[in-house]
Amino acid sequence: MKILLIQPKLHTHVVTPPLGLGYLASTLINEGHEVKLLDCIAFNIDIFKTIKEFIPDFIGLTVLTISYNVVINLIKDIKASGCTAKIVIGGPHVSALPTQCLKDTHADFCIIGEGEITFKELCSNNNYKEINGLAYFNEGVITVNPQRELIKNINTIPFPAWNIIKPNEYPPTPHGAFYKRFPVAPIITTRGCPYNCTFCASKCIWKQKLRVRSAINVVDEIEYLNSEFGIKEFHFEDDNFTFSKVHVVNVCNEIIKRKLDITWTCPNGVRIDKLDKEIIHTMKQAGCYQLSFGIESGNQKILDSINKHLNLKIVPDIIENIKQEGMTVCGFFIIGLPEDTEKTIEDTINFALSTKFDRVQFNRFIPLPGTEPFDSWYNEQSDFDWDMTCWQSTYKTVNLSNDEISKLQQKAFRKFYLRPKIIFKIIREIKLIQYYWILKRMKDYKM
Repeated sequence: MKILLIQPKLHTHVVTPPLGLGYLASTLINEGHEVKLLDCIAFNIDIFKTIKEFIPDFIGLTVLTISYNVVINLIKDIKASGCTAKIVIGGPHVSALPTQCLKDTHADFCIIGEGEITFKELCSNNNYKEINGLAYFNEGVITVNPQRELIKNINTIPFPAWNIIKPNEYPPTPHGAFYKRFPVAPIITTRGCPYNCTFCASKCIWKQKLRVRSAINVVDEIEYLNSEFGIKEFHFEDDNFTFSKVHVVNVCNEIIKRKLDITWTCPNGVRIDKLDKEIIHTMKQAGCYQLSFGIESGNQKILDSINKHLNLKIVPDIIENIKQEGMTVCGFFIIGLPEDTEKTIEDTINFALSTKFDRVQFNRFIPLPGTEPFDSWYNEQSDFDWDMTCWQSTYKTVNLSNDEISKLQQKAFRKFYLRPKIIFKIIREIKLIQYYWILKRMKDYKM
């Protein structure tokens, strides 16, 4: 089979290799299929020219909530071009809303949840009712098959197909915007998160179960990327890298044992309450120089309302321990959570200002499909638009209008970043080539 995997084009300043499609590609290649992967975010690619030349049997598209409208239009254009390939969609948005996604996109198949085995079986089995984790049209009626069990041993999944992704050809626009060394590549060492924060849709795919790659498996991939592609820095994109102390220490010790000349960070955020001085020191010794944390709110009642299970009182001391190791710290906060008021958002701003963060991110709350707040909010919308981002959202709370939330977000950014000590610190850290991207981001945030 010939399979074309596509990351649709999006307006975003974070441009990183698509790990999900990379894992699909390597799994399918191992089955003997011919696979092409197009990352239309990173590169200016003529999709239709590729389709015409490659003549795929299947076209796979990854779907995020932010890319949903883009995917609908792209599938419409692909079908109008005369392409006869079966179109498969997957990703977090599809896993949360498979029936609606089939209706809206007119794709042939939805893959629900973890995709490697489901896509592999789809390419070899025409009896679709036997394939768990699949939704499809059956004589015009949508059929949703039973969910697929998660892969128990994720060490068995081959590394992403780095040879066709070519991570060393990506622009200097990694997750988190900052980096120390280049080229940079993302990596995940675990799948899933056992927590149940109400704003997070991770459970749509990973079912609140944490599965861990062995330290040897992880560092084998790091060493491969370092030697074959010259990757100097790695960004650990796990949902919960620090949940298991044993796992973190084992990975770090394996990096140290092999004497790898690399740096790394955790830009997706880790649980701050899972860090002690030993873990922090070991991470630093293994090359980690920056940690990000999802604090979400500076008001304890708001944190409790979203099932964050974090005591704000422990945060300053742990950050102090990290700073003593010479590492930088980034905090993630959400503006406009369902029970937020102007006062609770002011608490969040003040907490960010009073704690020793080097950088922060104040994201607008988005009720993602698969989360608790989504259904009630979605049902209230008369004219729904999926084009929401972390700084442009139509969501409003009982206490605050959309405009009031936007103004508070802008205020938060201004108060944190327009301080001399923060400005000088950022100027020292960013590379010359990054200025364009940082200034563009500031413009979009209307700081």
